[in-house]
Amino acid sequence: MACINLNLDVDVNSCVSGLWASLPVLGRPKSGIQKLEKEMARLRGKRDDIKKQIDQADRQGKIPTNEVSQWLREVEELEGQVAAIIQDFQSMSFFSCNCFNQTGSTSSQTQQAGDQVSIGESSNFCSIIRRVAKKLGEATELTNRAGALDPIATVGPPEPTVMLPIAHQPPVGIESYVEDIVGYINGGEGNIIGIFGMGGVGKTTILESIQQYYLHDHTIFDHVIWVVASKGCQLKKLQIDIAKSLKLDTLEKNDDERTCGDKLFSYLKDKNCLLLLDDIWERLDLQLLGMAHSATERGQQQQKHPRKVVVLTTRSETVCAQMKAEKKIKVRCLDSEQAWQLFEQNSDGDVLSSDAGIKFIAEELAKECAGLPLALVTVARAMSGKRSWEVWNDAFNQIRDKHEWTTVCLPEDSLVMYKAFKLSYDSLENDSIRECLLCCALWPEDYEINQFSELIPCLIGCGIIREFNVINEAFAQGCSHLEALMATSLLEKCNNINTPYEDTLVKMHDVIRDMALLMVSSLERNKRKWIVKAGIGLLNLPRQEEWQQAERVSFMNNRITSLQEYGASTFPKLSMLILRENMDLEAIPSSLLKSMPHLTYLDLSFCSIIELPMEIGSLTELQYLDLSYNSIAKLPAELGCLCKLEYLLLSYMPLEIVPNGTISNLLMLKWLDISDNYIVPEWWWDELECFKGHHQLSVAININATTDSIQRLNMLPNVSIWRLTLDGENVSKLPNYDLGTPQWGCRVSDKLDILNIIDLRVSRLVLAAGMGRESSFGCLKRLHFECLELLVEISLNRVRLYNLRQIYIYSCDMLKDVSWVLQLPCLNFLRIECCRKMKELISEVGNSNSISSSSSIQSLILGYLPNLNCIANRPLHFPYLEYIDVKGCPELKRLPFGIEMLKNRLKWIRGEEYWWNNLDWDDESIKDSLTPYFR
Repeated sequence: MACINLNLDVDVNSCVSGLWASLPVLGRPKSGIQKLEKEMARLRGKRDDIKKQIDQADRQGKIPTNEVSQWLREVEELEGQVAAIIQDFQSMSFFSCNCFNQTGSTSSQTQQAGDQVSIGESSNFCSIIRRVAKKLGEATELTNRAGALDPIATVGPPEPTVMLPIAHQPPVGIESYVEDIVGYINGGEGNIIGIFGMGGVGKTTILESIQQYYLHDHTIFDHVIWVVASKGCQLKKLQIDIAKSLKLDTLEKNDDERTCGDKLFSYLKDKNCLLLLDDIWERLDLQLLGMAHSATERGQQQQKHPRKVVVLTTRSETVCAQMKAEKKIKVRCLDSEQAWQLFEQNSDGDVLSSDAGIKFIAEELAKECAGLPLALVTVARAMSGKRSWEVWNDAFNQIRDKHEWTTVCLPEDSLVMYKAFKLSYDSLENDSIRECLLCCALWPEDYEINQFSELIPCLIGCGIIREFNVINEAFAQGCSHLEALMATSLLEKCNNINTPYEDTLVKMHDVIRDMALLMVSSLERNKRKWIVKAGIGLLNLPRQEEWQQAERVSFMNNRITSLQEYGASTFPKLSMLILRENMDLEAIPSSLLKSMPHLTYLDLSFCSIIELPMEIGSLTELQYLDLSYNSIAKLPAELGCLCKLEYLLLSYMPLEIVPNGTISNLLMLKWLDISDNYIVPEWWWDELECFKGHHQLSVAININATTDSIQRLNMLPNVSIWRLTLDGENVSKLPNYDLGTPQWGCRVSDKLDILNIIDLRVSRLVLAAGMGRESSFGCLKRLHFECLELLVEISLNRVRLYNLRQIYIYSCDMLKDVSWVLQLPCLNFLRIECCRKMKELISEVGNSNSISSSSSIQSLILGYLPNLNCIANRPLHFPYLEYIDVKGCPELKRLPFGIEMLKNRLKWIRGEEYWWNNLDWDDESIKDSLTPYFR
């Protein structure tokens, strides 16, 4: 048995006399601690008062005096030293004293060097009493000095010439608008500012620049909130969007608008707020958006209550008046010089300088855009890379052809944009990309569309992407189409402050969307060919005659709760119906399915459907069916009659019954998603084992994390695994688990795009190539580890994950580090959260042939890693890093880069204010340079 030796050879008299010598000053240690805490509370009150005066002075262009800055530093140091004393007192034994620690003892790691106390002395009452006495005197002295700090601030250095501290030059033509608005806000002249002008003139760009200014300048507003209203937007949605921006989770689904407004007001009432409202079409009640003052505050002087400033954009000056804007700013089109400058910026400079004839036509094209920024950018991007004078001349003739535009009944300002859009549309490489662009208009205005879970599946289901063997190839084609659209600015990659590292979201400019829907009408000479009423708050479907002859219909993202009955073949031409995201829709009438005999695409995802009618079998032309995120427990046997069905998505459903043969009879099936449901029951295995389709079936699936399950998966005929979740929740005991042993086989690993490993009780994970094979997991793009409580190490063995782009690691408490990620040449996203034992992110840098000293990571997200103190223990380069997000990592005191990051691609560093202020820097000028990037 363990034995503990205690040295009791102590000088009791010396101990007691030392203790009693200090008692007249403080009495018992607990009493002294209480006195010290009381004095520190007084000192903090003085400190907070002085900081408020500094904040006020800062708004007047003043800075703290050197004496005040030094006093604040001394208070901060004293706080740390007092915290160490209190921690030592709380952790020590009742009988602890210096005499029992002659050989030394474990002391607080937080002992301040300025105390000059020995290790042994820091753990006993004698030392505690002496240290308390000393710090009490220092606290009293600092409190007394506070009254003599006058002045608090002095006039600062002159402001730099450039007003806006933005990393890149603002777009052409908006500088004066932004400076005017910022000056107006900073001057406290008014609280509602309206920016109005035609679509595509640059209103949102101005608003974005204002947002950037106040995100860089933290002194005026506690919160800078950005929300997009859009045509038909519901007030409740805006309230929820504001709550999300504030990370406020008190708003409930069933709250009415008044209750939501009260909750927003309660949170914001004592805070300085800037609300940026983009693209509003009607008057909004700002009080219900939390932007109001209480009756008590309204009775006080203006400067004493928190500021609530609203900057809005709209196409209508009337809306500015309805919103009672104290300042209205009309954004006008660019003059000829600015227009040419913007055109040049978005063109291929080599082409323009290579041929005088091309440059002349380019200048004429720019004039045709009438100074409208969106038109200029659209045309310039469409012509980029075109090196033939003939091509440029043909484009010019097209945009000048009066005969072509006489049939387009549009006002002059809209016609300019339509001409630009048509030129860009015609310049796209092929019809597939053109159809892809038009498909994006099916989503609501200003909607952020997820490329992988929403948009590309739609392109596949519509038949825009058809030529592929496995679903991985289809997604690759979809990404290529979307890149082509983003390159021409017809589609935008989202750049949201709340999800800055999310590169899978895209959206259409509202004007481009309008033009796309107009294009559909003009191409077909039938204004009812497509009916798009998405995200406008519909409670019921439109009247039957409004969409009876339509081919494609989108009613997504509304509030439809029920569907009416229809007669057979009511919608004879309808090929696409989208009802996704009508959250309260519980039932699909059988007559609705019979009314659309030629339907090929049906999206019912994200509803609350409980049962699928057996009449689903009547949709014999159906090729795409998405039932994901519904409450359907049983599939009807008639689903097996859908002889042309190619894509069936059933993820996140509580399926309990699938009749025998329902899935295996779908001979044309190419893609089956049954991921994120229950672990695959036996009847699912039967369906997959009996599948004899005409194509290789790509499957997304959850299975038990056992060798038998993986081997069984590998034996499925004519099946490849696209997404796999290995779930260890039901597996009580497993040995160390090698994920690269031969049982993986090509069907499991070679086409695998996403691998999730959850609830697995193993200490070591190895990703390895199969026996006799150079590599597997060659298609793997995303790897997700979650709740692996015993996992200590992850390693790679003979496997090259050259396509792996994203890694998520969550709640792996024993994991030591992730040095192996430096072996991944294309990794651009790393997110690690809730790993309590991790002290170093990268513990090995550049010490082997397989470990690089440079990382390809673009987004690094670290959350709730309480012991993380180091990202890398040796120099590590991040040449591609754009975002770093740190939350709940109090021991992380240094960042692994310096000012050189400003020369690369850094956009944001995000974290808690106290974390940023307590970082250690080799040079304070580095912090000064990086501070504008901190959020």
